[in-house]
Amino acid sequence: MDHDFDLFDFAAAQAAREEAAAPVPPSERVLGKRELQQAAFAFLSGLKPSGIAANVPTRRSKYKVAAAAFWRPERSRRGMEVERTALVVMYDDADSCFSDCSGREERIAAIRELQTAKAALEAEIRRTEPHLAAADDLFSEFRTWDYAASTNREYHRLRRRLDREIKLLTQGSKLEYIRRAGNADLCYLAVPAGLIDPGMIPAEWGIVELTPAGRRFRLAREARMLDNVTPAGRLALALNIAQTAAGAERFCAGVDADGGFRKPPRRRGKLRSLN
Repeated sequence: MDHDFDLFDFAAAQAAREEAAAPVPPSERVLGKRELQQAAFAFLSGLKPSGIAANVPTRRSKYKVAAAAFWRPERSRRGMEVERTALVVMYDDADSCFSDCSGREERIAAIRELQTAKAALEAEIRRTEPHLAAADDLFSEFRTWDYAASTNREYHRLRRRLDREIKLLTQGSKLEYIRRAGNADLCYLAVPAGLIDPGMIPAEWGIVELTPAGRRFRLAREARMLDNVTPAGRLALALNIAQTAAGAERFCAGVDADGGFRKPPRRRGKLRSLN
């Protein structure tokens, strides 16, 4: 049987095959979940904690975080004293950051409108209250402003309304349950760069952006110290970290929890640096 041969169709098909086989530029590559977890762990490890582990349960076993760490005082009189704790929650989709409540899209639209109004009022404050500018900033374009000290009542009312809307957006979500557990002084949310608007996340959460290029991370917003953390809560998280780390060490050593032996896992190639 004879077949028609179209040179242009063949060339187009060949080009499509070559494009599919070509390596994806680092700036366009999407990080896998395991790489995102590794980058989140690397961020927390860079803070030089006394102890750290991955996949750590918080107050309940079903609420696990990508990484958690604790710091001990340099001079501690008690062996079980924990000075500070921190955790990182890693998400690769925006929906996981918010609750499943109805009307979520409408609330997000309302928050964006409030943010636009807030930016306009802050511009007015910069014009009418120049004394709120930080005096030690070297360049005016990078100057910081103490908007909280403004006498503009409309601005403060809008801020309270915006904070309330943002909290309602995450109310009932895993983020909120973890924050309210009372065992982490600092909470960070690690997400792929550009996945979410940091302005949609409560201000207590630090934002860590993970980029495919070189598998790097960037601290987009620092976390605020939480005021609901107790010494017992810190100790509980530190013990969970120690227990999780012990399980990982047993697995790598080829030892069961009851002291039995098994074949250690085989290492596949060399570990690549994140930087």
